[in-house]
Amino acid sequence: MCERSLPRNICTTAMAFVTVFGLATPSSAQPAPKNADPPIAFAAPPSAQSANAQIVDVKKKKKSAPTPRPDRSAAAMAAPPATSDNAAARQAQNPLTPLYSIINENDTSPGVGPLRRTQNVLLIEPVIPIRLTPDFNLVTRWITPVVRQPALAPTIGSEFGLGNIQPQFFFTPALKGDGFVWSLGPNFWLPTATDKTLGINKWGGGPTAVALWVEGPLIAGVLASNTWAGTHGSSLTGDRVNQLFVEPFFFYNVSAGWYFCSLPYITADWTVPDHKWTVPVGGGLGRVLPVGDVLVNTRFEAYYNGLLGHALGATNAGNWTARFTLHFILPGAKVPTLF
Repeated sequence: MCERSLPRNICTTAMAFVTVFGLATPSSAQPAPKNADPPIAFAAPPSAQSANAQIVDVKKKKKSAPTPRPDRSAAAMAAPPATSDNAAARQAQNPLTPLYSIINENDTSPGVGPLRRTQNVLLIEPVIPIRLTPDFNLVTRWITPVVRQPALAPTIGSEFGLGNIQPQFFFTPALKGDGFVWSLGPNFWLPTATDKTLGINKWGGGPTAVALWVEGPLIAGVLASNTWAGTHGSSLTGDRVNQLFVEPFFFYNVSAGWYFCSLPYITADWTVPDHKWTVPVGGGLGRVLPVGDVLVNTRFEAYYNGLLGHALGATNAGNWTARFTLHFILPGAKVPTLF
C-alpha cells in the first residue's frame, strides 16, 4: 500500500521514525542489567535549587515559629503599665516632689464681710526645687495672691491688686517610693500688698513643716505653719499678723489619672478676741493628664467654712469656698544641684 500511495522515500522515512520512537518509549525500554552503572542525576538549575530551598525554609519557619502569648503581644508591650497614671498623679500631688511646677489656684468665696459680697483670690505658686545632696532637697514655693476684694463697708470700696507674697522653703529628704517623708523650714511674709484692704504690709515670717505618707494610690499628710508680722495691734486694724495655718491633705488615686481629694485650709487668727478658728469641711475631684512634655493637674473642690461661725480678721472668709486648681508640672526640666 505504501508503494502505491506514497513515494518510496517518504515511506522509508516514516518507517524509520516509527521504529526509533518505539525503541525510545518507556514501555518498550529493556530493563537495565544488574551490573550496569547507575543513571546520572542531572543537577537542577540554580534558580530551581534556590526556589526549593526557600520553600523548605518557609516550611521550617512555619513549624518553628512559636505562637505569641496574649500577654506578650505587641499591644500589651506598647501599653504603659497600669500604675503609670498613679505615678504621675503622685508626682503632682506630693508637695515635696522635686519638680519644677506652677500652681494656679482660684478661690471664690461668696458672703465675705458685713455686706456679704463675693471675694476672689488667685494664688500663683511657682515651685522651684534644688538638690542639695544626693539625699536632701530644697523645695521652694512662692505664694503670690492676686485679690479682688469686695466692698467691706459702705465707705470702703472694692479693690483689686496684689496681696502679701509668702515664700516657703522646705528642706526634705529625697523620697524614692512609698513611705514616710517630712520637711522643715521657714516661711516669710513680705509687705507687697498694693492696698491696705488686700494685706498687712509688715515684714514677718515663721516656721513651716510637712509630714506625709505615700502608700500605693494613697497620699495623706499635713502642712502647718505659723506666721508673725508686726508687734502691735491686730489683723482687724491692719497692724499685726499672728496666724496659724494647717492644711491636712488627702489624695486617693483611682484610674486613668482620676483621684479624690480633700485639702481644707484651717486657720487660727491669734490677734482677735473671738471667732479665731476657721475649719472648712469638704473635698473634690481631680485628674492628672500628660500633655506633651507637661503634666497637667486639674481639680475642683468645694468647702463649707461656717462650721465654727464667721471668721473676721486675716481669715475673712465667707461661708463657702469654691476652689479650682490648674497645676502644670515639668518632669523633664533639669533641677539645679549643689553636688
